[in-house]
Amino acid sequence: MDNETIKKMKTYEVKIDEIQRQAVINLGKQKIIQHQLGRYSLFDLFCLSIRFTRLHTWLIQFALLIVTTFLITKVMNDDPAIFILQCLTVTVIFSVIFFVDELFRSFTTGMWELEQTLKYDLRQHVVIKLLIFGLADLLFITCLAFFCQGVMAISFWKVILYLLVPFNITCIVLFSLFTIWRNTLSSFVFWISSGLILMGGVFLANFFNVYEIEMKYWGAGYIFSMALLVLIVMNMLKVKKWEAFC
Repeated sequence: MDNETIKKMKTYEVKIDEIQRQAVINLGKQKIIQHQLGRYSLFDLFCLSIRFTRLHTWLIQFALLIVTTFLITKVMNDDPAIFILQCLTVTVIFSVIFFVDELFRSFTTGMWELEQTLKYDLRQHVVIKLLIFGLADLLFITCLAFFCQGVMAISFWKVILYLLVPFNITCIVLFSLFTIWRNTLSSFVFWISSGLILMGGVFLANFFNVYEIEMKYWGAGYIFSMALLVLIVMNMLKVKKWEAFC
């Protein structure tokens, strides 16, 4: 702005009432706040959640899929079907652990207080992340089952069931741990607990020969575990605002 313009502005300066000026400013601020708070868009939140999910989380999932597919089609195709199913189960459990670690990163890194000040509250972020990671894991399991049906003499839907039941059980245990230790959970505790879950699941699968159990029991196990998982998630999401000592 040059000197000539400044002189003209001073010459034609309009005197205003300071009280009226402040009232207009306050009214404008209120309108902006109302407008922003009212602009809730699930699609925007969905895009934001994907954008702010760490890249290495997606790379790990992709690497798990590629490595597991290569092993079962090129290396382990002559191994017993039970051994291959056990390897797939371990892979699915690892996939769940990495996603759950990302899901509750706000708590394990101490960032949940900051996220509660955002336009979308922490509960809404968790809901959308549950949707995104759940769909990603479902796609992951479907891809594994698709590649396995050409290697093993087991139908596609059986493999899906063999993988979905341990998937549900792992989610139930991890979500339960989060509910209990929500305010004190650290990454160290999370990974130690996850490792124990992984080892315990593999031991129980070998000890009880779970893949020899009739499919009707697998179906019942899936229905029961799914109902319990939904109940746990619903109880988690009933909390409107996660406080420090709730």
